[in-house]
Amino acid sequence: MVQFRHIPLYRTLTFKVSIALIAFFILNGVLLVLWNQADIMNDLEIDIQTTYRHTAQEIAEEIQSLEPDIEDMSGFFDSLAQYYPGMELFLVAPDGEILEHGSYVPSQLIKNYTSIEAIELFIKADTSDYPIEIAIPTATDLDFVFAAAPLGAEDPRAYVLVTMVEGGEDVIVSWWDEYGAILIRTILFSIIVAIIAGLLFWYFLTRRVQNVAHAVQNYRAGDTRFVLKDKASDEIGHVAMHIGDMMERIDTMFDELGRKEQMRTELLASVSHELQTPLTVMQGNIETLVEHREKMTEEELSMKLSAVYTQVRHMSALIDDMFDVAILETGQMPINSEPFPMVELVEDVLQSYALLLEQSKIAIERDYPDSIQTVNADPLRIRQVIRNLLSNAIKFSSPGGTIRITTEVKSNEILCFRIEDTGIGIAEEDISKIFDSFYRSKQQTEKTVKGTGLGLHICQHILRLHDSNLEVKSRLDIGSTFSFDLKLYKEVVTI
Repeated sequence: MVQFRHIPLYRTLTFKVSIALIAFFILNGVLLVLWNQADIMNDLEIDIQTTYRHTAQEIAEEIQSLEPDIEDMSGFFDSLAQYYPGMELFLVAPDGEILEHGSYVPSQLIKNYTSIEAIELFIKADTSDYPIEIAIPTATDLDFVFAAAPLGAEDPRAYVLVTMVEGGEDVIVSWWDEYGAILIRTILFSIIVAIIAGLLFWYFLTRRVQNVAHAVQNYRAGDTRFVLKDKASDEIGHVAMHIGDMMERIDTMFDELGRKEQMRTELLASVSHELQTPLTVMQGNIETLVEHREKMTEEELSMKLSAVYTQVRHMSALIDDMFDVAILETGQMPINSEPFPMVELVEDVLQSYALLLEQSKIAIERDYPDSIQTVNADPLRIRQVIRNLLSNAIKFSSPGGTIRITTEVKSNEILCFRIEDTGIGIAEEDISKIFDSFYRSKQQTEKTVKGTGLGLHICQHILRLHDSNLEVKSRLDIGSTFSFDLKLYKEVVTI
């Protein structure tokens, strides 16, 4: 088992996504806090202005009711501010100039003018309009007041502004109290959500991707025991399914390559064995002819030459069969289909075996329909198939036997060819193997029937190139029946 190299946590997609989520939620929280800062500050200002409004309004009304002399307002402001330490009072002229300023806490004016329009707006407003923004002349951090009152009803001689210094300071000091808690909660919430999201991301994505990588890495190292299983219907499951299919196809291809390599090895061994016998016979006969020709009679000489010729023919047939097997295995055998009458082709093959049939004392029975049966196939290759089948039928039939050849039309589209013999038959356990190259059944070897074991293998491949299949039925000591189908030729009529 190949040891799987795990990816460090900091390099995993889960870790990166978790960090991204934490950063996203924190940034989102900060942005939300900053986004809502104006509204929050506005609410605080409203609450402060509403809270202090009553006290400041009473002071402003008291000043207005007393109607003190403007020239004496400085002392009056100072004495009044002692009772309210956090209060500042301003006397504003109708043109906005600050005439007097009083406060318990020492403070100085930073500007000598303020907005009369803002003061008049404040006087006319109610609490629903708060906060009313007026720049406080002594504070850079306060932009609103708590009360304002005119001195004089119809034509104000001046205006009184009342502020509470602590109010502005409270706003500045309380920023962290208001926003710090929100930021802390945002960070904690972001971390928790990121951890949960990271775990889910790991379970549904990273873990499954690592399983796929694990399988591929082991498969690349030659360990095919690891089975890739991911039955999910999402993208990762889809990829895992295709990778699994790819692995199975590669395994099948390697198995096929191994099988073909084994076949080539067996082919080489079988060919060497098959060629050794005729070569040995030829060598012995030729040596006899070379060394003892003067002592041999014409009859003996003729017999030796006939034996050599027979072995040469056997070797030639073997080489032809090997050539056919080679081009069939590589898929390079050309098939040139054309229409031809099947019965005429069969009779032509029978005519070439007439002498052998006569010598073997084997009878031929024919069962052809009266109509002409034209098929669409390669006549050269179909002739080769019929010659092989007829040759086998003759070889495995005893003298006095019968071979029956039948052609039958099926559904006006298919022609079925059958050849039946009364030979030695094939054992049931051998039927599935007779189409393998160089395979010879036990009956063949026991009866020393000559053959290479390539004929049926070649016939099956040729018929498969014709979208057909060679089928066999056989019983020992009764005979065998070989059959195959070919497509009938249909002439296209053009109008």
